[in-house]
Amino acid sequence: MDVDATLKLMNYIKQQHAKGFSKEEIRTQLLSAGWEEKSVGKYLDETLKKEQIFEQSPEFVELFAKYGKFLTQGEEIKFKYNIGMYIAVVTTKRLILLKKFPKELIEFNLENIELVEYYTNVKTYKALWAVAYLVGSGLFYFFNDILWQRLIMIIPIADKFLYIHPFFGLNIIALIILGYCLAMGLYDLSNFILSFVGRVRVMPKDIGPTDIIATMTPEVEQFIQTMQEKMGFKK
Repeated sequence: MDVDATLKLMNYIKQQHAKGFSKEEIRTQLLSAGWEEKSVGKYLDETLKKEQIFEQSPEFVELFAKYGKFLTQGEEIKFKYNIGMYIAVVTTKRLILLKKFPKELIEFNLENIELVEYYTNVKTYKALWAVAYLVGSGLFYFFNDILWQRLIMIIPIADKFLYIHPFFGLNIIALIILGYCLAMGLYDLSNFILSFVGRVRVMPKDIGPTDIIATMTPEVEQFIQTMQEKMGFKK
């Protein structure tokens, strides 16, 4: 039996067990659906044994103590992952995303999730804008006197406030323009640098995606694998 078939079988067993079906009832369902008796016996025993060990472990008790208040009737916690600024709690029914700071809760029904992926989108256009703003700031600083002299030639009355230099020999208008260009340059530069850090994307049906900034750690890989296994079963 190939890997995809094995994952579908194990996920089905977990799901039916979470719904309250007994071992023999699940066995009957699988045999009726045409699964091989030997494979059903093997993976039914292995899967339910793992489930029992986890439910009796200190880790499960700790998870329930922390996140049990978010559960609905008949719902059980299966996994917990740290993903960037979020804690992802996977239950038998839902994916619950808890933001660490500022506090926020996002939840999805597992049956409504269409896609979970990790992607990196390097924003090169932000780098171009950052260079344009920062270079423009430097040019403006060195040549602003020439600019204001030309402006006074066109609007003579402007010399009453253009020659008030409260800071670094710049007038009020020059300070505002220079400050704006520097701020935008640094903003775009920071966005460009941060774009090298990937995102975990959760895409539910008929709703916009939720993106979480996170590096690709083994825990993130495990989370994506878990979610894809569940979606693989549904397909």
